Amino acid sequence: MFEVMEHNLGRISAKDIAYEQIKEKILKCTLAPGQAIVNEKLGKELEISRTPLREALQRLEVEELVVRNSNGTFSVASISIKEVRELFIMRSKLEGILIRDAIDNLTEKSVEHLSYLTKMVQLTSRMEKYADTEDYGGKFHNAIYTISNNTTVVKIIFQLNDRINRYRHLAHQHLVEIKTSSDEHEVILDCMLKRDKDRAEKEIEKHIIEAMKVAVKAVEQYEHANQTASEGN
Repeated sequence: MFEVMEHNLGRISAKDIAYEQIKEKILKCTLAPGQAIVNEKLGKELEISRTPLREALQRLEVEELVVRNSNGTFSVASISIKEVRELFIMRSKLEGILIRDAIDNLTEKSVEHLSYLTKMVQLTSRMEKYADTEDYGGKFHNAIYTISNNTTVVKIIFQLNDRINRYRHLAHQHLVEIKTSSDEHEVILDCMLKRDKDRAEKEIEKHIIEAMKVAVKAVEQYEHANQTASEGN
């Protein structure tokens, strides 16, 4: 087993490591929206050479997490309320498709798993462990993706979720909205158990639109803070 692990680790290239590290920094906003990427500085920080760094940035450019400037340098992609709305509305429609498929594929085991995740969302929310609440909420949605067995839509939604996650990190301060949303998973699960596809689709779309409103507030606060700091300088 350990030989297999070592073999797999050996196959991970420098550009793949760079890609994952830079992507994490962007999604967690350690590299801020719109921030210029200084290759030499980032390369030293990540301890990687110029070529894998450039290849990683090119891959992130395709995913629209970085943008290429006119002089050939890169910057972190900016954020906007327009993008928030586009991403979340698209995700809401795609999850509507997935939940209908998931209802067709429900088994005793999958229901048990969804029920466990729903209870954990509520429990961690009551304990005000909001990072755990988000984690279990994400696992609830991922479980629906798996149960749906719709590989095409799932692939698209994972691409969207990478960009959505950046807005989630900005929205962590909105604890009231996180507490409110904790009960929505129970409503969604109830619709699934009743095999009510239309209501399940409606409820999961509504759940994601509520998350969109939180993300919009986060962007507004972020832009306001930047504007205040700029005026202060």
